[in-house]
Amino acid sequence: MYLKKIILLTFLISVFSCNKNENKSERIFTENYSIEAPSDFERTNEMNQLAKVQFRKPKEDLHFIVLEETKEGFQNGIKMGVHKVSPSLFGYYKVITNHFDEITENFKTSDYGVTKINSCNAIIFSMSGKDLEDGKNVFYRYAILEDDKHLYQIMAWTNLNYKNKLIGRMESVINSFKSNSISK
Repeated sequence: MYLKKIILLTFLISVFSCNKNENKSERIFTENYSIEAPSDFERTNEMNQLAKVQFRKPKEDLHFIVLEETKEGFQNGIKMGVHKVSPSLFGYYKVITNHFDEITENFKTSDYGVTKINSCNAIIFSMSGKDLEDGKNVFYRYAILEDDKHLYQIMAWTNLNYKNKLIGRMESVINSFKSNSISK
């Protein structure tokens, strides 16, 4: 009986210690923002050459990148005719979704919402479809945000079949975003 209790106690300790590690996170700081990455994710620079922050958990097929550009650069693109949208957060949303519509078969957007994330205006939405490059069915949880000088994209993606299992992790990372330059 005593041995069974020790085995059970050892098992419970190992289960709870694994769960605790999954809930821990590391705040990643850049010049203009910070975001929390789960501690069980690996940092990388292999997913997108324009992203300053990239992390993933290949075992779960879950990936995150953060892209940023100046509002001035986006507005210049509109003035030069590169983008035919309004110089607003919604215009930025249209540029992003138009791009994904071009590179994704059966492209769909859903769960569109306007909100604030730590004082930044934000649009959060989901996208799904079949990637034309590798043929995989992908689910994206996406946020675009603005502060005084920059526009940001937080892109989280996984296999479409893992959507329901992983959307909570995607949301918590997105909601951890903090800009370093917000007018109060």
